[in-house]
Amino acid sequence: MKKAVVIFNPTAGLLSKRDLKSEVEAKLREVGIEPSFLILDSNFEKLVAGYDWSGTELVIAWGGDGTAKVAARTIMQFKLSVPLGIIPFGSANVLASTLKIPFNISEAVKLIGKEKLASIDIGRINKEKYFLVGFSMGYVSSIIINTEKELKNKFGFLGYAIRLFWNKVRITRTKFKIETQNRTFWIRGNSLIVFNAFNFYGFQAKKHISISDGLLNLYVVTNKNFFSMIEAALGVLFYDNPPKHIFALDNREFKITLKHRRQLKTCQIDGDYIKLDKEIVIDVLPGALQVIS
Repeated sequence: MKKAVVIFNPTAGLLSKRDLKSEVEAKLREVGIEPSFLILDSNFEKLVAGYDWSGTELVIAWGGDGTAKVAARTIMQFKLSVPLGIIPFGSANVLASTLKIPFNISEAVKLIGKEKLASIDIGRINKEKYFLVGFSMGYVSSIIINTEKELKNKFGFLGYAIRLFWNKVRITRTKFKIETQNRTFWIRGNSLIVFNAFNFYGFQAKKHISISDGLLNLYVVTNKNFFSMIEAALGVLFYDNPPKHIFALDNREFKITLKHRRQLKTCQIDGDYIKLDKEIVIDVLPGALQVIS
């Protein structure tokens, strides 16, 4: 039996009355995997720091994008030469959608058992924090951070849309200083987003965003009100170069400087809030993670 560590977020995904832990454990054993479970809760960091990783052949993230991010960070932090398997169980599951991993538990476990590997990029912030899907700050980010767990558990990804609808107030903008290796841009916008992957329940950007091209895709959303926010979103979905309300830039590394600190309260990676300083350096680690897909 192959030894695996399953990082499990019991609060992710839609509510279920089934005993899913026993179900997943049994299905993993059916494909030759012996799982040990680490619960992603307030004790996780202490537990993982003292965990004996010897003999571990596989790390599995069972949860949403935030859980996959933690699993990838764990692999990087402890320098584990093992692949990442994913059992989707979150609100958005952008990474699983991007990698075409089935949302059905049985099918996802069967895929893990086949162990077909692919190399994907990892995003990194200030050389210490990692993300798989993306980083954001500003108005859009505040929606992601402030959407209540109850909404996400009941409606899944639609919970974010509900929160956005009820939050349709006047949108404030700020100046972002964006530096690449050879150019500097000052852009006034309400949100800054850096994507490593983009696939929300089948909705993808018209411009191809690849998780394995060694590039990050930066967008600044520049609209002033809720209805032009919808226009901006449609522009991303249907145009390679959105005609309105979007500044887009692709690169391997960005240095972002904020004029006002208030935007720092909205910084998030893969759905989870992070605390950052006014200067933020974001770069990509090409092909740094092996995933089963």
